[in-house]
Amino acid sequence: MQTRAVYACASDVVRALEPIEPVYCIYPHVVRRVARRFLEGFPGRVLYAVKANAEPRMLELLHESGVAYFDTASLPEIALVKDTCPGATCYFMGPAKLRGAARRAYTEYGVRHFVLDHRDELDALLREIPGRDITLFVRMAAHGPDSTYELSSKFGAPPAACVELLRAASDAGTMPALAFNVGSLVLRPSAYREALSVCREVIEQAEVAVSQLDIGGGFPSPYPEVETPSLARFFEVIAAARAGLPLPADAELLGEPGRALAAEGMSVLTQVVLRKEDRVYLNDGIYGSLLEPVISHGLVRFPTRVYRLQGEASDRRRPFTLYGPTCDSLDVLPKPFWLPVDIRRGDWVEFGILGAYSHSMRTHFNGFFPDTVVEIGEPAALPPGASGAADE
Repeated sequence: MQTRAVYACASDVVRALEPIEPVYCIYPHVVRRVARRFLEGFPGRVLYAVKANAEPRMLELLHESGVAYFDTASLPEIALVKDTCPGATCYFMGPAKLRGAARRAYTEYGVRHFVLDHRDELDALLREIPGRDITLFVRMAAHGPDSTYELSSKFGAPPAACVELLRAASDAGTMPALAFNVGSLVLRPSAYREALSVCREVIEQAEVAVSQLDIGGGFPSPYPEVETPSLARFFEVIAAARAGLPLPADAELLGEPGRALAAEGMSVLTQVVLRKEDRVYLNDGIYGSLLEPVISHGLVRFPTRVYRLQGEASDRRRPFTLYGPTCDSLDVLPKPFWLPVDIRRGDWVEFGILGAYSHSMRTHFNGFFPDTVVEIGEPAALPPGASGAADE
């Protein structure tokens, strides 16, 4: 188990550390609650998408909460999961693997599930992997207009090619399976229904027994001003669409939530290093934890909470443009954030719903690299944006 310093709440972190560098705050009770909700609601097997947040304590908490399967995209991710979560099962779901990675995953880590989207990758897997006791997922392109980030322009075969690949996987003596990913941060559950209807055509034409169907990730988190149906509604639509597919009775449905499991249970505590009128400069930015507002074109925004050692910040708010600490003029968030009118150098700003694609997207640009992680141990303490939290 990873040992992290534990504090009752984020304000205790501020008082104890007076941190001048960003601090990631993990809320274990929130991670467990979110994981239980997803596991109880999703109509199939849940694989955590490690790329969303590979912080070891996050992996441990999810595993302790009942997540037994992990969507891993590389050999280092597989090694991390195996080291952190003994007994966990890894699926190697990166369609373009480095030479020798599949063989090592099979022989050293016991991986038996792999993905591909091209005949060249299929042939490479069959050459590298010494056994045929494997499941090969054929990844189908699924263009979902309701996703914030599309994920089929780089990977995913056309339906006709999927038919041939499924047949080839079956002919090779492996277990054929089908996969797709409608995108990240999907806003409407109909995206899954439409992709599953295409799966029906592929399965019928392939005329092979598809052992597993992986619908990927994309499940949303409750970001401010982003309106999506509830997760329960997503699960209802998926279950209904899956029921109409020509699958064997024992075929399994898989999902790969990353954001939906990690986002709510982690925040980042930043400090104001400079204020210029309506511009606020923080010790973290797009080269650290705050990239997603940029790549989502401003759709993703984070709820905030402000801390001050002496006195309290004003209740009145106004919009500020937020900059990161680097020398790059691109290091700026695309839309203003509403902060106290008297925000000043030395104040701390906690950003909530930041557990996905923040910690895992850090760079060392300009020498800045947020790497301090603490736990918040008081169950009543909630990060900004959590249900019942007093957020700005």
